[in-house]
Amino acid sequence: MCGLLSACAIDSVQRQPEVQVEAVTHKIALQLDQKGLSKSDQAALNEFIYQRGDSSALRIKIATYSSKGASAVPALTALLKQAGVYPSQVTSEVAETSTVADVALFVESYRSLVPNCVAGKLDHSMLNEFKSSPNFGCANASTLAQMVATPRDLAIGRTLDATEGRKAVSRVDTYYQPTTSNSDQADKNNSSSISSSLGGQ
Repeated sequence: MCGLLSACAIDSVQRQPEVQVEAVTHKIALQLDQKGLSKSDQAALNEFIYQRGDSSALRIKIATYSSKGASAVPALTALLKQAGVYPSQVTSEVAETSTVADVALFVESYRSLVPNCVAGKLDHSMLNEFKSSPNFGCANASTLAQMVATPRDLAIGRTLDATEGRKAVSRVDTYYQPTTSNSDQADKNNSSSISSSLGGQ
């Protein structure tokens, strides 16, 4: 009887929704003229960076293949900064000689994978193993994957930004020395008006 009861015991199925993240690398190569970056090159780079999504989550490597490409690195860094990519997100290196391009940008970005959920239910079985069902929890995982603002944070942790000391201290001062509320100020005004009407100071 005990064996029968243990066989009929119901184990709760625990499965937390998981969001899969993959890294994607895009490349753009430029052949510069004698003056460096032209207006068409700048427009192409701005469009290329804009299509990559959130600029704060990008990691960019500048590979130079010639002296013209190496001299264009400061201009490229400034252009990327105007597009929202900070210099801390950009690295540069001298690559092997290329017969086509003078400089190339490798942009690494992250994206969340939205699972393809199958509508409907599986055929009923006697054991009814939900763990083997690919559709179990798929709707939650799909919703979470579409809600992720910065997929890179799920793969690589983000460091804390430096705090502003003056702002932190001002918040502590405000907590211990609250400003006068509107009701207190109204009571003071009423008391002063009453004293003046009675001839008080």
